[in-house]
This record gives sequence, structure tokens and C-alpha cells, in this order.
Amino acid sequence: MPTVSLDAGSLASGYQAETVPAAFGGDLPYWEVLPEYTRVTLQGYAISDHLHEPAIYIYPVRELEKVNEGARTVVSSLQSLLQSPQEIPNMPFLPLFNAGQMMHTHLQYLDFQSGQGLRYLTMFSQGIVPINNDELIYTYQGLTSDGKYYVAAVLPVTHTSLPADGSVTGSEPPEFVSDYAAYVANTAASLNTQAANTFTPDLTQLDAMMSSLEIK
Repeated sequence: MPTVSLDAGSLASGYQAETVPAAFGGDLPYWEVLPEYTRVTLQGYAISDHLHEPAIYIYPVRELEKVNEGARTVVSSLQSLLQSPQEIPNMPFLPLFNAGQMMHTHLQYLDFQSGQGLRYLTMFSQGIVPINNDELIYTYQGLTSDGKYYVAAVLPVTHTSLPADGSVTGSEPPEFVSDYAAYVANTAASLNTQAANTFTPDLTQLDAMMSSLEIK
């Protein structure tokens, strides 16, 4: 297991790194097929009631590419973006979810102590639901400079402009029903104009924590 160090600042009371055993073969769905990897769980994180647990996943690239074709595609996409920074419709994301990436906003390229990566806000869904605070996440996707490890952070984040959860209440904007793609695009664009410190946690604090990550 690689040695991980991280400065969580005031975002969490601490963190714990653990080795997660490999899982493949049998009837496992594709998104659960993984080599042995390291999971860093944040304790006492600012948001406790959320669909996602605040965690950072550190995958060995070579083993990951061997066992999971979908993950191999994600690694390749991130490698390309780090060589030629740009914005693409579907940004690279691990861990694999059994849901689609609805949108992304607040994209920024950001180095960490051991490599390079990018961060953005996103949400995954299997259906037509409002973009909401129970599912919105800040994610960091990066690669160590030696190419050995893929770093994927999934960190809950909220904003006062969003509904608490994915319940459809009837108070959604008209385009939610008439043109869902426009609703998603408009909401993402609106979030993109919001200052970093209007989110909980502050996006600059999340950036600082991810920038401090060192993997040896």
C-alpha cells in the first residue's frame, strides 16, 4: 500500500487510509471490478448527511487497466486532458458509478504534491431529477507524476441555490419538464458563476486539501 499524507485543514477532524481487497470474477457488475486499492476516508467532514461518503480513492494504474476496460478508458481520457487541458462533455471520473454524469461545472486544473489533475463539481443520476445538495459532489481526478497511481476524490458539497434532495416538488423551473437538457445546462451555468466561498465546504479549502496530497 502506498503511504498517503494529507492536510485536511478544517474540513475534517482526521483521515484513515485502508487497503481494499481486489474484486473481480464471478457475477460482479463492471463498475465493481477493481484491483486492490487504497481508500482514504475523511472523518468529521463538514457534511454528514449525503448520498456519498467523503473519500479519496488511490488506484494502481497498471492493475486497474488490466482488470477494468471502462476504467482504462477513463485513465486514457485523463492522460489526454493533462497533456492538452480543455473541457470535454463527459469529464473523466472514477470510481465508476452505475449512473450517468449529468453535468460538470467549476472545472479547474490543479496540481497535487505527487502529480497533476483537475477538479470539478458534478452529479450522477439514473433518471430525471433536480440537481440537488444530496448528490452534488466536488471531485478531483489526478495521476501521480510517475504514472503509477490514479487519484479520485469524491467529496460532498452543497449550495444554497439548490434543493435539498432529488424529490420533484413541482417548484422546479419550467424547463425541468419542457426541456430537461436546458434545465441541466442552465443550472450548471448558474452554479459556475457562484463564488467558491458560497459553497459548503468552500471550494478553495477543498483545493488546498487536494493540493496537499502526497503519495509515496
